[in-house]
Amino acid sequence: MAFAVHRPTFLRLIAVALVLSCQLDAHPADISKLRVKVERERVELRFTFNLQVLSRFYSGIDASQDGRIDAEELQAAREGLGSYLNRRVQMQVNGGGAELGAIQAIEAMWPSVEGVIPAVQAEDYPARHVDILFVGQGIPLLADLWLGFDIWREAGPLGVVEAVYDQGELRTQVPFSMNEPDYLYDTGFAVEEVFKEPSPPASSVLMTGGSWVTWKLCVAGALIAFFILFLLLHRFSRPKKP
Repeated sequence: MAFAVHRPTFLRLIAVALVLSCQLDAHPADISKLRVKVERERVELRFTFNLQVLSRFYSGIDASQDGRIDAEELQAAREGLGSYLNRRVQMQVNGGGAELGAIQAIEAMWPSVEGVIPAVQAEDYPARHVDILFVGQGIPLLADLWLGFDIWREAGPLGVVEAVYDQGELRTQVPFSMNEPDYLYDTGFAVEEVFKEPSPPASSVLMTGGSWVTWKLCVAGALIAFFILFLLLHRFSRPKKP
């Protein structure tokens, strides 16, 4: 029995096989990390690259050109690394253009010695990692987030960015590679807003309460006026004694 394979399905299987083969062949030094923390009006992107990859992103990271990188050089490279990542990592929020912006924090992940972060020799670059944090906030409502990577000339054809989208209790793993360089993440927040029951405006509640008080005052005033009228009528309607 022969089975027909649809062309789109066949091409999709080939793409998946290529991605898996890249991940299997990738050396740990070729694997970078990304944690995306998703909130309703805020998104946090925390990249983790090793020094070997970062030195390809921005050659000026070794400012002294002595074949090693220390903590001061790492902090001084913040602008250069931020400029590269803003050019090569595209981002869209709710279908519109957006940027990573300025680096909010850059942190060496190797252990310190007596409170001092030691310099790293070139041969140890692949084993020493750095966290780079970007934060986007002030978003009216984060409905979807698209990311596209164009870092493979520097990261290498076997480079992989293993991303984890963290939204409350939900975790979604997405690998980025040269064959699968982009991904659109749907937060679901927009759907929640559609089915959310609108709360009554505060002004309406206040007006309703005020109307109730006014109505009670009117009734009380009418009763008092009726009682006074009754007394007057009763007084003037009594017959005079002869």
